[in-house]
Amino acid sequence: MSCLPLLPSKALALSVSFLLLPLAAGAQSWGASAAINATTVLNLPGQPQQAITKVDNFNFNGQPQALLPTTLSGVSTVNNGGTATAKFQGSIGTLKAYSFAAFAYGYDAQGVGLFTGYSSATAQGSFADAIVVGGAGLAMGTPVSYRVEFSIDGTLSSPSFEIGGFLSASAGATARLTDLQSGQQVSFDWQAGRQATGQYSLTLATQVGHTLQFVGLLNTSAGVTHYAQTGRSAEADFFHTARYALAPSIAGLNTIGASGHDFAVSSVPEPSTGVLLSAALLALAWQLRRREHV
Repeated sequence: MSCLPLLPSKALALSVSFLLLPLAAGAQSWGASAAINATTVLNLPGQPQQAITKVDNFNFNGQPQALLPTTLSGVSTVNNGGTATAKFQGSIGTLKAYSFAAFAYGYDAQGVGLFTGYSSATAQGSFADAIVVGGAGLAMGTPVSYRVEFSIDGTLSSPSFEIGGFLSASAGATARLTDLQSGQQVSFDWQAGRQATGQYSLTLATQVGHTLQFVGLLNTSAGVTHYAQTGRSAEADFFHTARYALAPSIAGLNTIGASGHDFAVSSVPEPSTGVLLSAALLALAWQLRRREHV
């Protein structure tokens, strides 16, 4: 039987961190990078192996493209219907990733082997930016703090893991803020299945005049082999967006990175909130008009 060559979560984290190495070289470094891989492999008796791999990547280190949503997409398919899809979209402050894999069972009703193989997909990306602490008329060295606001939404298919690694779906994300002068750091590592989706926050104490490095990472993976017993497909759908923002302890403190991106927590309501607010305002207007005619 064939074992699924999926990267474990730690290996995924290391591979995404590797994408960031060029960005973390200097205090004013900024940029965004990503990579996808969609692979299907089919082995039929007496026939050449079918092995299809689709890969793509970008690395916008200090380039304006890092501020614009960039999409990577790859699909691989073999003759028995095995397929893998990997997709990523990201820019500084916003990351999305999607992985899907499906593969048929490789045995007949009598347990006779018909074929072997697997489908595997990974999508991962990251950004880094530098924020100089200042503004609000504060003197150099004044103690302040920044709160990281990290939100994530998405789903894993069920089951998301089979013992032996024959079926797997996973997703992970990181939000990290580091004071480059003091070395102080706050970091949150999120794993699908262990923590709920939603909004998380963490706070870093710093002072005016220091430079902060803000890093965000997101990865997804999915894979299925011909021997999987619990399902024929796996999906990690985190294309719903992971967002990263900053809220300073004092209004007027800088939230604009070296890239020009503003990490300030948006005051614009989410679409669902906006719809509810509009409905409430219309209801209030109707009530007032009704009273005028009573």
